[in-house]
Amino acid sequence: MPQRRSSRQISKETENGEDHAPRQSSKREAQQWICFMNNTALEVDPNVDCKTFFCKLRHPKTDNAAMFLFANGDKNVFEVSAFSESCRSWLIDDFVQQDGRLHITTPIDSVFLILPYLRKAKEGGMFMTLDQIMCDPDYPECSRLVGTSGTSELSQIADIKGSDDLQVYRFNEEKMLSWLQSKTERLADTLTDRGTCVSGSQSSTYVRTKRAITASPDDYRRYAYGMVCDYIPPDVALQLRGHMKIPEVVEKKENEPPSKKAKLDDLTPTEDYSQGKSENKATKAGKLTVGQKKLSKVDKSGMKSLASFFSPKAKS
Repeated sequence: MPQRRSSRQISKETENGEDHAPRQSSKREAQQWICFMNNTALEVDPNVDCKTFFCKLRHPKTDNAAMFLFANGDKNVFEVSAFSESCRSWLIDDFVQQDGRLHITTPIDSVFLILPYLRKAKEGGMFMTLDQIMCDPDYPECSRLVGTSGTSELSQIADIKGSDDLQVYRFNEEKMLSWLQSKTERLADTLTDRGTCVSGSQSSTYVRTKRAITASPDDYRRYAYGMVCDYIPPDVALQLRGHMKIPEVVEKKENEPPSKKAKLDDLTPTEDYSQGKSENKATKAGKLTVGQKKLSKVDKSGMKSLASFFSPKAKS
């Protein structure tokens, strides 16, 4: 971190036209983040000459670039999530950092990151070493996943042959679905034990009480499924839904009034109302009051109409 300069030094540089404050601020801001890190990511193993390392890898769901953190000699992997707002900055001592993003690291099972590469390698139908599978010219740092602790669990999603010195792998779809189901069910049990609010679940399955709203086991199971789907490809998510027989939820708004807009097809009249109107006129004309009957017998020749008294007089 650059040394703090005194006010005398700053004023002297300004007089000589050498005020480097903006340049130093931009350089300083580019070299630091505000980050909440897991304690295990900060632990240093004196026997391993490998420091904490940030890099970009393919996200297992979107296949787009995402930031990850390797720690403890690449044994542990952490996902780096950034939360940002349009109007936010950080005050660090006497320095204002314009980048107000907050980065948070969370541990992630490296098997989720290896899974897309295993599925792609199956297209050849051959057993391959993990070094051959984890080869990506666009993201060369994916080779670090070979040394993570999650590789010991690859038997959950792949068939393995060979000895401890040389092992080859081939993706197994049935094993993958069973492993994902186990992950989902364990996560649902954890959410249930902690009483986590799963308000995103279907509202009709809630048991409403006076004090609280209790979610059913199916709600926790569905919520856990959604969390697991955030780290698997969309087509695998559909396979897992069918494997676990999780019904698709269609949210319906309660007490929603019917639509007031009529369809265009319904605007066409089904009856001829013009004939009814003419019949009504004839019926009304046939029924006259006593005064109307007497007025009809009076001779109206030479009489002016009532409207003529209100019309403007003709100019002579």
